[in-house]
Amino acid sequence: MPLGGKGPETIAVLSVELVLAAAFIAMRFYTRKVMKGGVGSDDYLLMITWIFQALFVALMTVSSVYGFGQHTTDISAEDVRKATKIELIGQLFVSLAMGLSKTSVAMFLMRIIVAVWHKAVLWFWIITMMAWSILLGISCFAQCTPVEALWDARIKIQSCAINLTTIAFIMCSWSAAMDFFLAAFPWVVLWNLNMQKREKITICVSLSLGVLAGICGVIRTSGLAVLSQTADYLYATADSVMWTSSELTITIICVSIPVLRPLWIGIFGGIMSSDRYYKQSDGTNEIITIGRIRKAKKTDTELGLDTIPRPDVKDTQTTAIGTTRHDSCTDSDQSILRDSQAIQRIQEFTIAYEDGKAPRL
Repeated sequence: MPLGGKGPETIAVLSVELVLAAAFIAMRFYTRKVMKGGVGSDDYLLMITWIFQALFVALMTVSSVYGFGQHTTDISAEDVRKATKIELIGQLFVSLAMGLSKTSVAMFLMRIIVAVWHKAVLWFWIITMMAWSILLGISCFAQCTPVEALWDARIKIQSCAINLTTIAFIMCSWSAAMDFFLAAFPWVVLWNLNMQKREKITICVSLSLGVLAGICGVIRTSGLAVLSQTADYLYATADSVMWTSSELTITIICVSIPVLRPLWIGIFGGIMSSDRYYKQSDGTNEIITIGRIRKAKKTDTELGLDTIPRPDVKDTQTTAIGTTRHDSCTDSDQSILRDSQAIQRIQEFTIAYEDGKAPRL
């Protein structure tokens, strides 16, 4: 059965968003693992989320090949059975992915906040969100008996103990509410913490973009009523599938942006910083120039102090603060106190050695 209806659009939207989510998660993992030296539970949760998202996209792609996004009257009965069954499996995975993505945002905030009641509130949202996500995933197949009747019209339904539309409506509404809550919560709990203002703004603004995920959730929820009013299931659920993917992807991006700040600084900070902040030495080993200071890297000592040996004075070292020394052996400049996050007063002066003796400071 060739693709048709909303099938190609669904595949395109889901595939682009899957790649976009993968890019942000990869950059996030690189930043945490390589630049910050630690991967947390929220990172692993996002990876699991993406795996479920990838399974969802793969299943919906196969379902589209069999006729998802098309009217039931336009495809064969066999294709309807296959497309519906595969879509239900995809709905199971995306339900779990949705819950895990919100949990990842909450766990990210857990790493920052310190108040017990703040953590208690987040745990409330985590537990309730995961409970609804799991319930919805189970309900995809447990709603009626026998389960085969859900996708095979030849089998008569004996009973339906669960109303899938009701469960989906509650879960999607709760998911959208959590999006709005997580967008506002950081402004309340982080603003008075002992953090750099720039970092507070980065976290708060990026998580505030979760409002967009909430809007996607509201749109998705508003379209669920049609599911109980039509037998054209494959076509009626196409828009909901795309909005679900968008909500999931936006959540992943929002929780990744704050973590990527060191990567952004590492890429663009180095380009914007120039050697004009350093006064070069006069080319000899007897003069050390102390000039302007760049920001210290994580590997630097807390106070940014280091010692450099004096080549022509035996067993003597000079403590240097923000220095640049020209080494005739290596023909390279060595700089101390680079990339410091602290605010520092900038001074320039020169220390000259005479008669082979170093002054005592």
